[in-house]
Parts: sequence; C-alpha cells; structure tokens
Amino acid sequence: MAPPSTSHKLTDTEIKNLCSKTINLGGCYKLLKSDPHTTNADARGLAEVLIDLASNKANKTHSLLNSFVNATHDSRLKNICKLCSSNYNDVIRDLKVVKNYLHSGAYRNIHVQVKDASEEIRQCKKVYGGASSHHAHIKKKNHEFEFLLGIVEVTLDKLNKN
Repeated sequence: MAPPSTSHKLTDTEIKNLCSKTINLGGCYKLLKSDPHTTNADARGLAEVLIDLASNKANKTHSLLNSFVNATHDSRLKNICKLCSSNYNDVIRDLKVVKNYLHSGAYRNIHVQVKDASEEIRQCKKVYGGASSHHAHIKKKNHEFEFLLGIVEVTLDKLNKN
C-alpha cells in the first residue's frame, strides 16, 4: 500500500460527515476510527485503505466460496457458490481497476467500476437468497462487503468533488 498523501488529514468531524452519507453512520465511524491506517490519512489515503480492506474481504469471500464449491455434493448449492464466486472474481478485478484509477488520479472513471462491483454483489445476494441457512455466513459476508463498498463509494465521491 502506498503511503497516504500529505495533503489535508481528515478531521474527526470530516469522518463523521463522510460516514453520515453511508447506510450505517456508527458502523462506518467505528471502522474508520479503529483502523490505524486511517489515523493520519487524507481523503485519497483513506480511499486507498478502504479499497485494500474491500479487496482483502473480497479475496477471502471468493476463497471461501471456492472451498464450498469443492466441498458440497448438492448440485444446486454448488451452482449458487460458483455463481457467487464468479461475481467476487469480477469484484476483485473491479477493485484492482479502481486502485489503478486512484493512483493515476482518474477519479471520475472510478465510479463506473465501483458501481460494477456493487452490481456483482447484488447479483450474488439474489442467487444466494434462496441458499440453505447452512451458508448464512455468506449472506452476512455479502452484506458486510456491500457496506464496506458503500464507504468506498462515499469516500471516492469526496475525492471527485475536491
């Protein structure tokens, strides 16, 4: 991860304002204040930290889905896991592109990729909606990832306006 730029460090008030634009102000604030990488970050540095967090979460969920594909003998559940695994593979690709755009300063191009990633997760949530409760933790991971992606989007909006 590249070090955050040395421009304006986000204040506590700015973080609260940023989080007020998400679906969960308290959860967003807690996440941002608990990560040591955000302590001295400016908006660009915060976006980079969040993209890294989202990428890590997407990679872990992708691996978990692939392990379910290999472990289950239920063809319906196997297909659901394959579809979601494919969605997360696309999300991982989208986040790599987002990070490249962030590094190049092409902030206006980022939103298409973030929206694509959000749509991939929505598709996974749809197909996983009917899956057994045995894999309810995947539904939870989808929800957590969607929340994190929302924070990424709000942070990138701030960069786009600066």
